[in-house]
Amino acid sequence: MPWKPIPKPTRAEASDHRKYRKKARFLVDESVDPAVAGLLTSIGWSAPHVTEVGLAGHSDEDVLAFAHREDRILLTHDPDFLNNRRFPHHRNPGLIVLPGSQGNRQTVLDALNLVVRTVGISRDLWRATKISISDGQTWVVNTFEPDYGRVVQTKYRQVKRRRVEVWKDQ
Repeated sequence: MPWKPIPKPTRAEASDHRKYRKKARFLVDESVDPAVAGLLTSIGWSAPHVTEVGLAGHSDEDVLAFAHREDRILLTHDPDFLNNRRFPHHRNPGLIVLPGSQGNRQTVLDALNLVVRTVGISRDLWRATKISISDGQTWVVNTFEPDYGRVVQTKYRQVKRRRVEVWKDQ
């Protein structure tokens, strides 16, 4: 079960991907430092903190429902949002559990850099998707595939020179 490089997309695949080039909007959860919302906003992203939209102290269900209504990807440190029974995929606008909840700012910044470069530029690809990013920058991506009626899990990691690898089960 080794890591394998992701091959470069064909012209047809790259052309097909262009139709998903809608810029994402984010909602920053209460578990994340409000400075993250300020940073994202300062570089051109719509990313209010929950305190800015009147959701301070509200339940996780209320926060995710707001994100769903407003079509915003939720950025959080709270792994409780990964619970599919409590937060089913059909009500999930997109969710990213960021690393660095222990206060490691560089880990959060590294993850945010990848998030805006990957998720931020392709909003429509990430609906009904839950992403958990480890401190080592490994992404576990759980996407509900309606054609199959199930959740498909894929793991990715970035290695040197922005090259990305995918975990392949044998």
